Amino acid sequence: MAARTHSADPRAERVRALLRDAAFALAHEGPVDRLTVSDIVSRAGVSRQVFYQHFADRDDAVAYAFTAAFAAATAHIAGDPRSRILALFDLAAEHRAMYRNVVPSAVTLRVVAAFRAELAPACEQIAAEAMPAVSTVAALTPESVSRFLVGGFMEVLRSWMEDPDATDLRGRAAAALDTVGALLGISAGAR
Repeated sequence: MAARTHSADPRAERVRALLRDAAFALAHEGPVDRLTVSDIVSRAGVSRQVFYQHFADRDDAVAYAFTAAFAAATAHIAGDPRSRILALFDLAAEHRAMYRNVVPSAVTLRVVAAFRAELAPACEQIAAEAMPAVSTVAALTPESVSRFLVGGFMEVLRSWMEDPDATDLRGRAAAALDTVGALLGISAGAR
């Protein structure tokens, strides 16, 4: 682990933000597998030595950049799982161009895991709200319902990203949320 991964030093956090922003921007400009640490440090205006104080390698920096972007997209939303999920899908739609740069790369699984991790709390909340209706029909746990929801929303994202003619990701996500609400017996007002 890099020495300054979670430093409380404001200077270290500023440098980490520069590196994060550089990695995020570069991931939009070309294939991540062609991206180098030199590219990131050049864009950020720091040395390789400084880079390695914060990140283990290129993939670590890129994964962190996406994790931070996903967290920032939902940071201002508390208690409303529908809004949290839609905010994540809005971010994905806004950055669709980077999809083809990230997906075939070595960092793909980490970026997908970060998106799933940001989806999970909202899906857990929906599952918890649905348990009164679900438990009368099936012996499911909130965890299993939540995992199912996360997987379904990931499929909505994947299918949209892979369809070059698709345009309305928010509409697809909203339709999925409406379907989930109807199936789980959650009224729109409860979400």
